[in-house]
Amino acid sequence: MKTTVQLMVGCSDATVRKKLASVLTPDNEGAPQGMKLSMAGAGRGLEFKIESGSPTSVLSTALAILRDVALFQEVWLLSQSKDARGHRA
Repeated sequence: MKTTVQLMVGCSDATVRKKLASVLTPDNEGAPQGMKLSMAGAGRGLEFKIESGSPTSVLSTALAILRDVALFQEVWLLSQSKDARGHRA
């Protein structure tokens, strides 16, 4: 049996999508044996496709990606608000 999960992450614009992809790329290279992991982006969207014979592996990988995306979002928002405060002074 093969399990496949596709995740689509929508970013505010293509610049943010490219930065997110560059942050996630090192973590998402060299998938474990028997797993296929791909990441592709266009416009504002970043799509992940995870395939494996193990549903548990697919789900844990999808959750790890979602946690990384959430962390990126928090850091990105904090850095943007800091930049905004710096420009007002």
